[in-house]
Amino acid sequence: MDLSLNAIPDGQFAACQALVYSLLQRCETEEREGGYALALVSAHPSAGVTHVRQIIELMLNENEASCATSVDCDLLGLPDTGPPELTHNGKNGRRPKRDRGLMRSKGLARYRDRIGHLNKLREAYTFVLLDCHSLAERTDVLGLAPVVDGTIVIVECNRTTTSQLDDLERNIEKYGGTILGSVLNKSSSSVPNWMNSLMGKVGI
Repeated sequence: MDLSLNAIPDGQFAACQALVYSLLQRCETEEREGGYALALVSAHPSAGVTHVRQIIELMLNENEASCATSVDCDLLGLPDTGPPELTHNGKNGRRPKRDRGLMRSKGLARYRDRIGHLNKLREAYTFVLLDCHSLAERTDVLGLAPVVDGTIVIVECNRTTTSQLDDLERNIEKYGGTILGSVLNKSSSSVPNWMNSLMGKVGI
């Protein structure tokens, strides 16, 4: 992982650090078997999910070596491939009922494979970080929402809108998921260093 904590902007570092402290505290206070699975997602592409995931993974592993791992959502479970005949529609543009039934059965098998893979990772690591597609690209995170221990939302500064964020959080909760927190990414502080120092002295 070619990433240094020293190169991370202060605001982003603080947000990730707060999440990490919260996770570590939760880990200490809860008695459970297996690790924690956490999904990271954004409302739209290119918000920096992978970058933030790398920061959180690095922080967790600095606290305890090899306690955290990460998995691309596409690699969770078996490859999603099927017989060629399932890719063709009928004359009316819809799949034949037999094919639709096979697709549903295949979808359930894929879902079980993902859960099985996730549970094996939970047995090996304290924290499993899932790098998910944005909701605008795919809805994988909604299927995983009820089986992970929480979701971390990545918000891109000056791009992610309030309505996009509300829609993402509402959908995750609708599907049984829990929002653990959010990280503002790609932000640049306009507050001068001398003012940051002054604010720190007075406890702001």
